Amino acid sequence: MFKLDEIHLEKAREMAVRNRTKKKCKLCYDRGYIGVTPENLLVPCHKCVDLDKVMEEWKAYVAEIPELREYFADLFEEEKEDENTEQE
Repeated sequence: MFKLDEIHLEKAREMAVRNRTKKKCKLCYDRGYIGVTPENLLVPCHKCVDLDKVMEEWKAYVAEIPELREYFADLFEEEKEDENTEQE
C-alpha cells in the first residue's frame, strides 16, 4: 500500500492553508483540512478552501517528483483526455 511521505504531506498542508477563502471555519477548525487518510493523503476542507487552486498546485508539485507522478498518474490522464476531447 502506498503511503505519502511526511514531507509531501506537509507541502499539501501548506497548499491548503495558502488557499483558504474564509478566516473562520467550524468544519476544519481553521486548519484548512479536515484530516488525513490512511495513505497519508490530506483531505482539504471543502467549506473554506478553494479546491481548484489546491489541485492545480498539487499537480504542479507532483509533476516535479517522479515517484509521486507515477502514483498520481490519473491526475495527468484527465488532462490528456480533456485535450483530446477539445481537439475533436
